[in-house]
Amino acid sequence: MNLGVCFLILFTAIQNIDTELYRAIVRDNSVAAGNLHPYFAPEEENAKKLDTKAPKGYEPFYFSYYGRHGSRHLTGKINFISDYVAVLDTLSAKSALTEKGELLKKKMHWIEDEHKGNMSMLTSSGFKEEQGISRRFAKRYGRIFRQRSRNSVIYRSSPALRSALTGASFMMELCRKFPKLDFDVLAGERYYYTKWDPCPEVDASEKRIGDSLRRACFDTSAFCAKFFKDEALLRKALSGKSLGKAQYEIMHILSLSKCLDPEAEPFDLFNTEEIYAYAIVQNAHTAAWFIHSKETGIYRDTNAGAHLINEIIARADEAVEGNGVCADLRFGHDSGVAPLFSFLGIEGYDKCTSLADTYISWPAYKHVAMGCNFAMILYRNRKGDILVKILENEKETAIPAISPFSGPYYRWSDFRDYCSRKT
Repeated sequence: MNLGVCFLILFTAIQNIDTELYRAIVRDNSVAAGNLHPYFAPEEENAKKLDTKAPKGYEPFYFSYYGRHGSRHLTGKINFISDYVAVLDTLSAKSALTEKGELLKKKMHWIEDEHKGNMSMLTSSGFKEEQGISRRFAKRYGRIFRQRSRNSVIYRSSPALRSALTGASFMMELCRKFPKLDFDVLAGERYYYTKWDPCPEVDASEKRIGDSLRRACFDTSAFCAKFFKDEALLRKALSGKSLGKAQYEIMHILSLSKCLDPEAEPFDLFNTEEIYAYAIVQNAHTAAWFIHSKETGIYRDTNAGAHLINEIIARADEAVEGNGVCADLRFGHDSGVAPLFSFLGIEGYDKCTSLADTYISWPAYKHVAMGCNFAMILYRNRKGDILVKILENEKETAIPAISPFSGPYYRWSDFRDYCSRKT
C-alpha cells in the first residue's frame, strides 16, 4: 500500500471509535488481546437458560464437540520474549528508560520468568476454564450422558500437550458427574482433523495488510517518548527491527498476561487509542490466519474448516445409526474452531470483508479467545426425525444461509446438505 492509502486507513480506523471493539476496550482494555484473551465464560447459574426450548417431542441424544485448549503460555521460542528483555536491560543500564520504561521492563521480566520451561503449555487458569465448560455442558445436557444404551464417549486430541490436558480437564468433570460413561481416549497428529497447508498468497496478504496497518495506526514517536529517553539508542538496540514492529510485538507479549494471572493488567501502560490501534492490527492478523476475507478468499474455510466438518458429520451419522456413542469430544486449537465456524458461516462469520475491516465485523476476542469451542447437539423425536443445534462458545447461534426448523434448530438433513454443497 502507498502512503496515501496508509493515511486513509489511519483516518477511517482510529477515528472510527463507534465500534463494538472500541466500546469493549473502554470497558475492559484487556479484550484487545483478541485470540490471546482468557475464555469468556457464561454465568454458572444461567447455564440452562442459554437453551431455547426444543420443539415439542424432541429430546437431545448426541453431543459433538471441538474445543480449543484453555489459556496457555506463548508459543514458539522464549527468545521472542528474552530478546526484548535484553533490549530493555541494556537501555536501563544506560539510563535510557523513562519511568514507564522501567515499569515495562519489570512487566517483561515477569512474563519471561513465567515462560521459562513453560512455552506453549497450558496455564492453571486454562485447566480451570475447561472444567467450567464441561460442568456447564453436563448441567445443560445431562440427559445425553445418562442414556443406558448410549454411554460411550470418544475422546480425541491433537498431540499438543496443552490440548491433551484441556481434554483431560473436560473428561474429569464428566467422569465425576457421570461415572458410568465409557471413554475411548487417543491423541496424535491425525486428530488435528484439519489440513493446514501453506499458502504463500495468504501469507503475503497478511504481511502486506499487517505492515500497512502498523504504519498507519501506530504512533511510534509517542511510543518512544513514553518508554525511552533516546530513540537512536533504541533503534541500535533493536538491530534493524522497525519501531512499529517492536511496538506490536511488545504489546503482543503483554497481551497474554491475563492467561498467566487473572488479576494482571496487560495494557495499563498504554492509553485507549494505543490499545485500540493494537487491537485493529492484531485483529487483521488473526482474521488472515483463520477466516475468509476479501484478500484471502475462502482458503482456510476449505483447507481446514471443510475437513473438520466432514469428520464431525461422519461421526454424527454413525451415532444416528446407533453405535452407542453419546458424545464425540475433540480438543485442538483456534486454527480448527475458527475455520470451522467460518466454513459454516454462522452469525458473526457470515460477512466477507477486507482484513483491515475485520475489527468491525469480527472482533476476535468475541470468537477465538482461549477455550473457544464448537458444539453440535442432535435431537430426535419418536418418529426418528432429527434436528441439530449449533453452539459457539456455549451460546446458541444461527446459520443465516439455512432456513431453521424452529428458532436455533435446523433439520439434520438440511444441515448435512448445506455442508455437502459447500465442500
